[in-house]
Amino acid sequence: MTRPLPTPIHDILVICSGNICRSPMAAAALRAELATAGVRGARVHSAGTVATPGALASPEAVETAEEHGLDISYHRATPLTRELVRRADLIVVMEKSHADAVRALDFNAGYKTFLLSEWADDAQRGGDIPDPYGMPYAFFEVVFRRQNEAVKRLAAQIGQNSGPKKPD
Repeated sequence: MTRPLPTPIHDILVICSGNICRSPMAAAALRAELATAGVRGARVHSAGTVATPGALASPEAVETAEEHGLDISYHRATPLTRELVRRADLIVVMEKSHADAVRALDFNAGYKTFLLSEWADDAQRGGDIPDPYGMPYAFFEVVFRRQNEAVKRLAAQIGQNSGPKKPD
């Protein structure tokens, strides 16, 4: 079981390195899973520790997301900033180095910063999610599946923490 999440959660920031592969795929998956869990009103967005502003999501990431019913074709990379860190209620990172980058911008953000793999199966819990950049499409699929497994558990936990749902 992971640490308790901060509450309330209105702004979720997902971070990777270039913000063109892992974090856009994970953010899109998290948006979809939160909707399925009945969580409304949470903004899910992404950034990268070394992102080139405005860079497109990699074609392999777009294709992988599309294969799972997610559209990230609109995505443009956003560099990680102190303001994004401070505004976020929950920060989800792919690697320990990304958590270090968050703390370098705001030391007090540690309580709200989590590795996505904290919601992974026991064998992969707490490890880095590998960067598929420059790898074949098949590796993007492996990374997506690993992320998505953790995203589903994270969304379920957020759903449980957000209280009773209003009927639609």
